[in-house]
Amino acid sequence: MYSGLTLPKEVSMSTGSRLLVACIVLGFLLALAIVGCATLGPKRAPLATVPDTLDAESRVEALEQMAATYPEDAELFFTLGNVYYDQAVPDLARQNYEKAISLDRKMDKARVNLAMVIAETGEPDSARIMLEDVIRRDPKNVKALIDLGVIHYGIKDVDTAVKYYSRALALDAKSAEAHYNLGMAFAESGLLFEAIREFRTAIDIEPEGDTAQRARLALERAEGTLQK
Repeated sequence: MYSGLTLPKEVSMSTGSRLLVACIVLGFLLALAIVGCATLGPKRAPLATVPDTLDAESRVEALEQMAATYPEDAELFFTLGNVYYDQAVPDLARQNYEKAISLDRKMDKARVNLAMVIAETGEPDSARIMLEDVIRRDPKNVKALIDLGVIHYGIKDVDTAVKYYSRALALDAKSAEAHYNLGMAFAESGLLFEAIREFRTAIDIEPEGDTAQRARLALERAEGTLQK
């Protein structure tokens, strides 16, 4: 008598099951799409195919071509900014660092380099503010500390420069650049023995390269002054 009443119940349960399965599948596909987008992100330029050993003109040409194909790769524009900076083309260096930052707001290494471009083109106060902002977010950013010291040294605030170089060395005692710059600050203050110690340390840490060459010249000057 009541067997006919079971059919609607069975139909209702079957429909509910199908809806549940559909929701699970839809949720899985949505999650997969989200994870896929997060994993893939913007396309990355094959920067390894443009080695540092290439001449500057060839590197610029290769990187500029990549920029047209990978317009959302912050690392690419950071690298291009570095190449222009090394070529002493500050306007293009600045443009590419700013592009990198617009693509990746967390790219403080681009901010640090941009700050030095700004400082060298006559805006030391703006550069100082930018570096101080980086250090507030990342107190262990050795490059930012060194560059902030460079800016203070450039405006003849040697005591503050020494403070920042010392903070950098407290974090990385093997930074030849920091030792060299600290030596220069000591020499500027007339502390020649301390300066000689820092120049020698810089050379010991990094016997080759631009920093070592500058340290050797500074060491010769400091030792020559002592002998007079």
